[in-house]
Amino acid sequence: MKKIIMCLTAVLALSACTTLNKNTVSYQTSKYDASKYYVVAGDGDSKEAASENALKNMRTVLVQSAKGLEQDAILTDLMANAKVDKVWRDKSVKDKHFFALAVLSRENGLRILAPEMNQLDAKLAGLAAQFTSPAEPLADLRVAYRMEPLVTRRTLLDDTYQFLSADHQGYAPESFRPYKNALKEKMAAVLVGVDVQGRESKVMITYIVDALNKMGLGVVDISDPDKELSVEILTDTDGYDSKKVEGLIWCSSSAAISLVDATRKATFARFNVYERAGTSRAQDSLRRSMEAAGEQAAKQITARLEAYLQAK
Repeated sequence: MKKIIMCLTAVLALSACTTLNKNTVSYQTSKYDASKYYVVAGDGDSKEAASENALKNMRTVLVQSAKGLEQDAILTDLMANAKVDKVWRDKSVKDKHFFALAVLSRENGLRILAPEMNQLDAKLAGLAAQFTSPAEPLADLRVAYRMEPLVTRRTLLDDTYQFLSADHQGYAPESFRPYKNALKEKMAAVLVGVDVQGRESKVMITYIVDALNKMGLGVVDISDPDKELSVEILTDTDGYDSKKVEGLIWCSSSAAISLVDATRKATFARFNVYERAGTSRAQDSLRRSMEAAGEQAAKQITARLEAYLQAK
């Protein structure tokens, strides 16, 4: 009886092996320990094409894992450690077709990333030590601007580290978090007073406040005594019928803008923006022209403020 059972077991095992499709990507990938290796497949009409596409696919997935990685030199180092470890032909199709697996050791990838992040943390520590005590917002902001690209790259590398890590944990978050928080705090500590007057001023002010918030600066009313900078804007609009197109109503919107260092009571930039729009309704033309003027004003204010603060 035992012999019969053993024979049946052997037959079932053999049957399972014969029906298992070893041509599939999932089967070949399953041979790798996912906690130790990151594996990406590719295919092509030749072994070389399949291998090349597997590496291309790995590069694409890595780039998608962290914004900005494609422009960072660390990607070259990571890809240099990725190898094509398996190439096979799909025998289930008449025409020759091949698959390949690009394999990256997670440990090697993390070893490449960790030293770069250690260096960035050391540089950030040196800059953070330059913050004034008691705080001087504009002086501290100058240091914060020097920290910003380091924080951006540290974040990029950490996103990549989390992607490659088997447990998806970041690298030394307790070391990095204080610098990231300090950057936000020092940017927000610089208060910008905003005053927009004139026609359709509510449309204009929306764009200006949004642009300043994206810079990380604090926005307050122009009357706030603690402001370090001021943005003063006077808007105007004008409407007229088109001489060439019947029913088309043009509207132009303009803004005279002054940027002031409130701590020195000195104007460091003064410029004008002008935009126009035409629709069949005067109110739509007015709104669209002021929205366009607001977008242009926001871009110029951001650029001029950054240039002034970084050079100050």
